Amino acid sequence: MGMFDFLGKRSTGLTIEETLMALSKGAVLIDVRTQAEYEAGHAPGARPVDPRSLHDDPAEAIHGDDIFADRDSAVIVICDNGLRSSIAAAELRSKGLLAESVAGGLRAWAKDGNPVLPGPYRGRR
Repeated sequence: MGMFDFLGKRSTGLTIEETLMALSKGAVLIDVRTQAEYEAGHAPGARPVDPRSLHDDPAEAIHGDDIFADRDSAVIVICDNGLRSSIAAAELRSKGLLAESVAGGLRAWAKDGNPVLPGPYRGRR
């Protein structure tokens, strides 16, 4: 089963193992928590995105002016416990994007032994 198979068929969220596999294959990880929550600790490489900005132009909200971004890549959405990210992922799917949330959110990510980094987003320079 390929990444797009399980991303296209699930609605309960990806396991941490599935999330790591999707990220290794080029999926983009976005974090839909508040800026304060993000800066308190986030998954490495997660891009902070205000979930309200996903309504009008999701690609712009996710990728911004990153000229190297693959705008067709799958999107993995994370929040604290999986609730906000599942809502955001459903919104992205309704707009035709391949998107799924992380089941259990950042709590499950950290509980699985994955790193959580404090501080602001450090995008490409």
